[in-house]
Amino acid sequence: MKYKKRTLEDYYQEQRKKILTDCTSCGLCVQKCPVIKYTSLKDMSPGDIQQDVLDFLQEGIKKETVYTKAFACMECFQCVDSFCPRGLNPLHINELIKSDYRRKGLQKDSFQDPRNPGAVQRVLASIQVVREDYQRISTPTDKEKTKYVFFPGCNVYFQPEKILTALDLLDFVTTECAFVPGLDYCCGDIALYSGDVEKGEEAAKQLIAKLASYQPETVILWCPTCLCRFQETLSFVHELPFKLISLPQFLSQHIDKLPFKRRIDKKVTLHEACKAAYTGADLNGPRDLLNKLPGVDLIEMPRHGKNTACCGSGALDFFPEVLGKVRDERLNEAASTKAEILVDVCQSCHSIFSSEEAKYNYGIVNYVSLVAEALGIEREDKFKQYKQWGEIKQILEDAKEFCKESPYSMQQIISALHQVIT
Repeated sequence: MKYKKRTLEDYYQEQRKKILTDCTSCGLCVQKCPVIKYTSLKDMSPGDIQQDVLDFLQEGIKKETVYTKAFACMECFQCVDSFCPRGLNPLHINELIKSDYRRKGLQKDSFQDPRNPGAVQRVLASIQVVREDYQRISTPTDKEKTKYVFFPGCNVYFQPEKILTALDLLDFVTTECAFVPGLDYCCGDIALYSGDVEKGEEAAKQLIAKLASYQPETVILWCPTCLCRFQETLSFVHELPFKLISLPQFLSQHIDKLPFKRRIDKKVTLHEACKAAYTGADLNGPRDLLNKLPGVDLIEMPRHGKNTACCGSGALDFFPEVLGKVRDERLNEAASTKAEILVDVCQSCHSIFSSEEAKYNYGIVNYVSLVAEALGIEREDKFKQYKQWGEIKQILEDAKEFCKESPYSMQQIISALHQVIT
């Protein structure tokens, strides 16, 4: 156990001291970063870039190189355990830079707290499912003690049918599982990634306390980012009185309890959650699950497992042009396999890929939807459809009955659609 009694702010400042003491400006983390080659830094010496980073962390010397190095980060976690010969964490270096930018007033907050009552995740979830299902994914289980707790995270609420499907799958496996809604609670990643350590600490503490209140043996996580944030940051600060497992890992371990009714009979390729693979938090869960589905023929992309690639979604806020390049490179790689379906795992990957589906000779399907198909469960992927349409009027017409039941005003709904869909 890595736990010590200190705050996240203490931990980040300890990391700052270690970086300033131990970093040799070798530039290896810059050289191997998968996104730098798509930015204005591509022709700079990696060592010079890293020296500018150290100057900023030490003396606050602002340079465009420092901004680009930190804010172009896709949060793929590839650098966390594998790049630095001195054992430093380049992801935390980027987050320290972002934190300093915030404190110095050089960068406005770029994130929206999903716990806010009017968060776009809540609004869009409310117009894709009936009221009863919206309540189901918004209400914590009333139990005092249970063996498992399922926590979906926040961003999958853009695609609420996936949460409902996950709950259905868990019901096949166990009756001893509580549910903690991902919009009332958050692992804090959104804040930490934006440099707001205080808000990240607050969110993480609330979540851990809520999960622990059920006294579970194991917490099942939908979101790969939650899984990696627990493993690579929170576990260094907070004691976790439970084990962590990804939903794909859990379902694969209990595959015998899923009463399959249909064969898939498709050739599929897998775009795994890059961060879960890079860190080893979940290297093979989705792969093992697909290999156990009836009729699935898995064809691996050239880059897979520990050598997988990112979808580019982490670049959305600050460097969207980078996102497009990384996304297209990955989708073309999937096309090279001649698979009929590209299976994704992370909700962010699904969001990024969905709008591009028509350009390729394969479908784009999330893994829980494929498992559900084999079980005879069908739910429409409204989010994918809306991303492909991209037209507010068409979406509102399709969702008009759900909009009537939504607790949000039409103005809030239209605003959320503009922010996320168009």
